[in-house]
Amino acid sequence: MKKTLLALTLLMFIAVTTNAQTTDPITANTMATFTVPSPEGLDSLAASHLPYADDLGVRRVIVADPDNDGVQEVISTDYSNGGRVHVMEYNADEGVLEVVWSSPVDTTSSGSTPRYPRVGDCDGDGNQEIIFERNGVVNPDGSVGRISLYEWNGTDWGTAPAFYITPTMLEAAGGREGLRFTREYLAVGDYDGDGRTEIIPHGAAPRQDVLILGVANSFPGFASIVIEGGKPDNSTNGGDFGAGNSYWNTIPADIDGDGTTELINHVWLYYGMWSIDVNGPDSYTYPVAADNAEAKSNGTYWEYLPTDACSYFGITAADVNGDGRDEIFGTAYTNGWDLTCHSFGTEDKGVYYWDSTSQTQNFGIIGPNTELAALAGRTAAGFWACVKGDVNQDGKDEIYTGGPQGLNIVSLQYKGEGSLIDKESYEANVVYAGDAGDVYAVYEIYNGKSTTTFDTTFVADTVSTIDTTYAFDPSIIDTTKSETPFTAYIYADDVDLDGDGKREIVISEQSVYDSITVKFYNWVDSLNTWEYDEPNSYKTFNEYRISVRLFEYDGTTGFSEQLLGVVTPDDYRLEQNYPNPFNPTTNISFTLPLDKKVSLKVYDMLGREVRSLVDAQDYKKGVHSMAWNGTNNAGQKVASGHYIARFTYGNFSKQIKMTLLK
Repeated sequence: MKKTLLALTLLMFIAVTTNAQTTDPITANTMATFTVPSPEGLDSLAASHLPYADDLGVRRVIVADPDNDGVQEVISTDYSNGGRVHVMEYNADEGVLEVVWSSPVDTTSSGSTPRYPRVGDCDGDGNQEIIFERNGVVNPDGSVGRISLYEWNGTDWGTAPAFYITPTMLEAAGGREGLRFTREYLAVGDYDGDGRTEIIPHGAAPRQDVLILGVANSFPGFASIVIEGGKPDNSTNGGDFGAGNSYWNTIPADIDGDGTTELINHVWLYYGMWSIDVNGPDSYTYPVAADNAEAKSNGTYWEYLPTDACSYFGITAADVNGDGRDEIFGTAYTNGWDLTCHSFGTEDKGVYYWDSTSQTQNFGIIGPNTELAALAGRTAAGFWACVKGDVNQDGKDEIYTGGPQGLNIVSLQYKGEGSLIDKESYEANVVYAGDAGDVYAVYEIYNGKSTTTFDTTFVADTVSTIDTTYAFDPSIIDTTKSETPFTAYIYADDVDLDGDGKREIVISEQSVYDSITVKFYNWVDSLNTWEYDEPNSYKTFNEYRISVRLFEYDGTTGFSEQLLGVVTPDDYRLEQNYPNPFNPTTNISFTLPLDKKVSLKVYDMLGREVRSLVDAQDYKKGVHSMAWNGTNNAGQKVASGHYIARFTYGNFSKQIKMTLLK
């Protein structure tokens, strides 16, 4: 048996199934199996700069229109190659997502970042930025870690940040502390209505100030950060919770329904909450520290869990009954994993309504973990995401969360009557139960002695078709499940990638491995034990490797998963010219996975254009070949030597080296 590691050229897949409606309007469903063709090629991905070269999956996925073309794009994170962000466009003709931009490779980054990409216009010039945090990157000012802003330049978002925020820059602007970059939620938005996006970073210990940052002037150029909200002194900054009471995230909401925004801050200690009022451009009201004591004093404000180091993992503001007032929903992290709700009235205004009275009157557990887990026959489950979305377009938000197999997307919808903090007022359904393939990451094949049963699907679809030269008895396969795929994030807020008017949900999954390890063991009678057969063990392509999935709500049969492949830059091929060396003519071939506007030009070794063979022309998908007869754009013969053929497609290019001999 050959020992191989199959490289992935098609790196993410989205499968299709139609799901039966069991309740209206947000429905439960089941998942059908599907087949993904194995990719060609045997090159290792260890040093690859391709998207998703590692086995970690996608931490976050959002949907936005960062190039302002009126069409939504999918933006996702990637932990490989030091951590990156990718922008993918939907191609309706081919039914695929195409990677059109990737942030540069920087292997100095660390700490599982970026975690949450956002989109905004911090300098107010009309060109949006893709904004995300990077941990471990050493900045020119010597500080470590940054918030990177890549700005749309009319073609893409560039190969370097147009602007970034470092701990040193924050301190120079008046902040008392550094920045923490490994967070689950990055607050980005034009909160004060001044036409410029603000950023609320996660401060590092020992102080946990909540500083609202803006950008002065435009970038690139003389841009600088300014602290629009938050005062860097102990007496007036309501965000200084002190050591051990870490600020965790901020979400915008309109709790009292007055049409203005409140910024709800969440603390990593007893699920503490406090808020900031937005008054207008660059004007914010913080609670005075002394008056905000209840939220700071070891969980006096609703002591949901009597221990520290607990918080919400996911948190969102949503209007589930359509009355114009937002409620605050969250999935409790670790201790409990319950789904909770805060609901306030029109009288709850200002910044001081987070108190012990609120704990008893305005808070409830609407999705007890045990009851949500029971939807999939489990006794408990971890739920990460907590997001809103009016997917059925009835004017009322649904709440979506997700977790492990069987519970990948769960919806909670308000029934239309009853208390908003009472679980009986909500209907819970499993929208997506998970991939029915259930393929494990490691299979152990024991030869010569019967031990246990095996997965017949795996043997039929993988082992027997990959290699039939190594004899084994399929009745003695032991499977060890070492991967645990789970839903890491859900995006359901006004998504319509194909523009058909039907709302969609996009989810990202983690712990999804690109390969399956097949380990062979032989029974050794003399040792009375199993011996690992390393030469005959190998890795093979995981047909169920999916990191991003798309579901569309059609209003009749509930949700259906849409079949979308993902086209990466590597799917565009530029072949070595033939013959090479050549005289006087050579042929250059390229392959397109999609219809595309492309260019093919010849340059000398100094980078000067010699001949334009194709100049931004539309070509159909498939294989194309161009001949170059060794002349320049003026029709003159060029000298012997080395030349570069550069093939450009969208925001990417590939090149080959050619040799002309006379």
